[in-house]
Amino acid sequence: MIFVNKCAYFLFLFFICSACNRSEQQKESGPLTKLTMDLLDSILVDELSPLVIDDYLEGTGRFLMRGTKSRKPYLVTDNGLVLKEYDILNEGPNGVGANGAFGYGFLDQDRWVAQGIFNGYHIFDLEGRKVNVLEPIQLGVFAMSIYSYRTFFRSFTKSGRGIIIGQEQNLFDPKSIEKEKIQTPEYYEKVKTVFAYGVENGQLDLLETYPEDWTPRKMGEFVGQSQPIVAYHRHLHEMAILPTVGDQLFIYDFSKANPELKMVVELFHRFRPKGLPGLGHKVEGYSDYPNFTDIRYVGERILVEFKTKIPVDILTQLRAKSEQYHTLPEFKEALEAFVKPYYMVVEHGKQIGIVDGLPVHGALDFTDEDGYIYVNDNLEPEVERDYNIFYKLKFSDLD
Repeated sequence: MIFVNKCAYFLFLFFICSACNRSEQQKESGPLTKLTMDLLDSILVDELSPLVIDDYLEGTGRFLMRGTKSRKPYLVTDNGLVLKEYDILNEGPNGVGANGAFGYGFLDQDRWVAQGIFNGYHIFDLEGRKVNVLEPIQLGVFAMSIYSYRTFFRSFTKSGRGIIIGQEQNLFDPKSIEKEKIQTPEYYEKVKTVFAYGVENGQLDLLETYPEDWTPRKMGEFVGQSQPIVAYHRHLHEMAILPTVGDQLFIYDFSKANPELKMVVELFHRFRPKGLPGLGHKVEGYSDYPNFTDIRYVGERILVEFKTKIPVDILTQLRAKSEQYHTLPEFKEALEAFVKPYYMVVEHGKQIGIVDGLPVHGALDFTDEDGYIYVNDNLEPEVERDYNIFYKLKFSDLD
């Protein structure tokens, strides 16, 4: 009798614990579920110049890397062997000009693309011979942005034809809108800076840049240029557009000639305000609103990045101390304390979780369609060294 009672008691405890575990799992599921990444491996490249990853072509084991100081392209294997250091930073027949390029990307297994600095898109073979040049598409030089870890385009082949998809902020001439209307919602209706560029036929198609369902456009509220970030999945032929303000991600089916909007994803994070609450606190042209800063396909999932900023009241205090406040030790301390990356993960049209920072030192550099994430520890390494390291990570919670 005592034995039976003890068995019943332990069974009772087992079911209670199981119910608690199930309840806990249910609580943890949803858009704010905390996800983690595992460090799988690292890629060591024996090159003194700091490198970043511009592209990786799945199935070939090859990266296109770029020297951050020289802007020189490198063809590198996935075990870190440098196959080719391309000599293209010149005015010769196989050059892109002495100024180099904004970035590089594979077109297919035999060709790659260099986006010259305002002098068109240069197509090369793997030996570094130029096989084609596409004319510049910008209307002028009205603005210029350079990022360490981002390129402005994605190149690929679809149905046997080369295509470049990207965002070019100089496809819009500010003078085309009357001065008094430049900071009005009309901006979002007129501006088209996302494009598709045919490699073989040179056809340039301007694509919807600020979707009609984007809240500021729909509400008729101007929230700055909010130039979108574009990502493209080569195998799914899916395009994602992310305006840097708001909380919406737009996903398009691009398997046909023109992109078709198939879903709008609402994004959530405790450090990003919902809606458009005046774009955070402002002072003298500075806002601490946490804009989106990056978007990447990781396998079939999408990783969205934003960074928190130094609060306005802290920055105001620093400015009061010195006009050269950015040189103050306190400013560097504020950067370390407040400016941090956070991530949201999207799958099948909905947010499935968040990642609060990276598990290794460095910055998000690249992700691939096999589901791997590459963190760069070369531009600001913890320990000075004469080679490059890329940490290879994967989500640990989702397989």
